[in-house]
Amino acid sequence: MAHPQTYSPHITLGVLFEADTERRKLGLPHRVNFLGRTGAEPEYQHSVEVDLRGQLRTSCQMATFQLQDTLRDKLRPISISVTHSIKRARLSNVPSGQLGPLLPVLSTATSNTLQTEVNFLREGCGEDKICQSNLQLSYRFGTRPAPADAFAPLPRDDDDMQVFSLSNQKAVALEVKVTNLPSDPRRPQDDGDDAHAAQLLVALPDTLSYSGFRGPQDKQLVCQANQNGSRAECELGNPLKRGAELTFYLILSTSGITIETTDLSVTLQLATISEQPDLKPIKARAKVVIELPLSVTGVARPHQLFFSGAVRGESAMTSLEDVGSPVEYEFTVTNPGQSLQTLGSAFLNVMWPHELANGKWLLYPTSMQFKGHPNTRCTASEPLDVLGLNRNSHSQAAQHSSSHSRKGRSHPEEQDRILTQSILGRTTPAVAASERKKSLTLDCLLGSARCMLIQCPLHSFAGSATLKVQARLWNSTFLEEFPSVSDLELLVRANITVKSTIKHLMLRDAASEIPLRIYPEHGISDQYGIPWWIILIAVLAGILVLALLVCLLWKCGFFQRSERRPQYETEYYRAHLQVQPSEAEKQAADLH
Repeated sequence: MAHPQTYSPHITLGVLFEADTERRKLGLPHRVNFLGRTGAEPEYQHSVEVDLRGQLRTSCQMATFQLQDTLRDKLRPISISVTHSIKRARLSNVPSGQLGPLLPVLSTATSNTLQTEVNFLREGCGEDKICQSNLQLSYRFGTRPAPADAFAPLPRDDDDMQVFSLSNQKAVALEVKVTNLPSDPRRPQDDGDDAHAAQLLVALPDTLSYSGFRGPQDKQLVCQANQNGSRAECELGNPLKRGAELTFYLILSTSGITIETTDLSVTLQLATISEQPDLKPIKARAKVVIELPLSVTGVARPHQLFFSGAVRGESAMTSLEDVGSPVEYEFTVTNPGQSLQTLGSAFLNVMWPHELANGKWLLYPTSMQFKGHPNTRCTASEPLDVLGLNRNSHSQAAQHSSSHSRKGRSHPEEQDRILTQSILGRTTPAVAASERKKSLTLDCLLGSARCMLIQCPLHSFAGSATLKVQARLWNSTFLEEFPSVSDLELLVRANITVKSTIKHLMLRDAASEIPLRIYPEHGISDQYGIPWWIILIAVLAGILVLALLVCLLWKCGFFQRSERRPQYETEYYRAHLQVQPSEAEKQAADLH
């Protein structure tokens, strides 16, 4: 309205329409496009002219805008500002030399900009039309899920923290579960409304980078990362409906993890334009251990041995053939991963049961050989072939081959003679009579044997290597200590240890045990199964018990004959043959 009211000029106003003014000031993109604008105008602006022909005259102009297809923010209203200004006034012709009428100006008392808002229809926001969401997040680290495989979470340590073992694994999966449920099921109206423009912002450390995501096909889930993969944004839904539960997997590359990396830390931040002021970033953490893929296996050839013959002392041993049956152990170490040069030094340790607790030999080691790495030298805590029998074996093999007791299995008559000598000359066995015919285990961990340590350094080790140890079963020890045991199990243990300055370096299941079954020759255990004096005592005891039983029955009258009482009176009649009278004689007799 012009002032004074009698003033009624003919003026033209320029009107500028602008959308999302405050939003654009925050650096956010605009959400609408004006239709009918000129080519020089941006999408969020539209200019028109309004011709006013006088006081109290009205004129209408229409500005139309449309929503963008990529619209995300459907919760906040669209602000529209309308700014007008006077472009020109139409004046009548003024004679020359005369001062024309003053031109109209806008009043400074009122603003020339009008503000209005266009609200969206808010569904899923409760009766008050205020969307109060309740987004909650949980996570788990695990192995990378294939399209058809199930997610396998990482194990947890004693502190309930997940542990990521870095071996040949090139990626790790982060399972993310987002829910939008009421915090109090008894009062669902308080929160849990639709979460508009729900997002998950992911910040990754230098050791991890974004590789991809896997999610349900029926959900509008999209994740995008920046150029170097250090940040990612996941669109969870617009809106994420009330009661929604969404689970997806972020695939993270582990190529940046080094030997100095001790943990993984991923920052997860939920965001929504719905009202939820308590959204705070969450640190997804996991402990990193460098797992060396080292393994050791072993085998004994042969896997079972027999002992027999006569007891012979160390002084009587002249060659290895005098000791007992040969056996060879083969230990294989494999490393399919990277070389150990940058990680530390590994050692192959073999616990070799070379003697009993009383100092008698069990497995007499003669030689060893390490194949696969020529510069590796293995050491033993006790000398190999300490009696020097290996040097004499080749020179005396011919003369001893026909006379040694271990050959007795193919010569029964010689075996019987040696067994007789062994029976007469052996010492008292260490196994008690109550334990005979049983199975025993000889193991250094159980204290039933004593071990020597064989150790091989594995510097810069990669691939595979083999340690072979040749030994002899000490025949005399088993004849003396275990003559009546049915079978024995001798355990040789091998493991791998690592020396490194890296605290989170670990080995998993790098140990093995190799059993060797040892049996007596047929006839040895039978000779000592039950001593003769035990059998004699048992027979005499049986006869004594039987005599006592007979005496007891005799005292009770068991053997006396009882009197016979006749139950029926029986009379015996003897038949006599007599001449029967005739019928006439019978009648005559009757008349008299």
